[in-house]
Amino acid sequence: MTSERHKPPGQRAFLRRLLHESATRLGVAVVGDVVFGWRDRTIGSAVTSADGRFWLRATAEHQDWAHGEPWTGNRDAAEIQSVPKPDLAARVEWDEPPVAMYAELMTYVEDKPCSATSELLQPFTAPDDWWGNLRAALDKLATHRTERGEHDPDAVVRDLEDLYARRLDLPSPAMRTEHADLHWANLTAPHLWILDWEYWGTGPAGYGAALLYSHSLLVPETAEKVREVFADLLDTPTGYVAQLSAAAHILGRAYRVDDYAELQHPVRAHAHRLLAEVERP
Repeated sequence: MTSERHKPPGQRAFLRRLLHESATRLGVAVVGDVVFGWRDRTIGSAVTSADGRFWLRATAEHQDWAHGEPWTGNRDAAEIQSVPKPDLAARVEWDEPPVAMYAELMTYVEDKPCSATSELLQPFTAPDDWWGNLRAALDKLATHRTERGEHDPDAVVRDLEDLYARRLDLPSPAMRTEHADLHWANLTAPHLWILDWEYWGTGPAGYGAALLYSHSLLVPETAEKVREVFADLLDTPTGYVAQLSAAAHILGRAYRVDDYAELQHPVRAHAHRLLAEVERP
């Protein structure tokens, strides 16, 4: 849910109009409450049609920026098989210059997100089979080949050296397909669904697990559970790359747009611990 202090004047009125225009174009009826995404960039709601109940999500962007992997992420993810994710039933795009818009009709997920915020604020408990399903889903995703994402492992390490302003004794990481926005608001329980696929693609192996671990650091017992489930990915040289990349993402958001007011502190401390182990003398 977006903070009111970050809400541009009139943005939510515009998004509500966008939602209802999307519903008209897709032939569905909006039901229930609407949900605004991060910084009021998106809007979503349950909808119904003759075919049943769906989730409708809509967004808009200036035409100069309405392209690239985030713009097509959910559509591209439709090709992924055997991973618990919403299916894309329909998509519509149109322009109102200088703005481009799209709306997507997706599987309606009854299960609730594990957290109302990206970062976990209280302990999360789930049976072992939930954790097993999460591990299996990310392992299955890893086998899906895609052109999306970063395909130059050397560039990943160079970027980290630039971001942290030091030389790192890290090898070029193993690369695989990852959900590149894996946090607690994008996972559901009691049944596992993985939501929001705008940013998926190739990255350092374990990057999704590293993001989830980093988003857990305000709740040490849950962070420890994440580490236990993904230890073979995180406690490796590539896992160090993944963790430093995840930390850089969170710290960058904290610096640029004032996100993660509390989470940034344990994430920064964790990054410093890792850097102490891998910095070149």
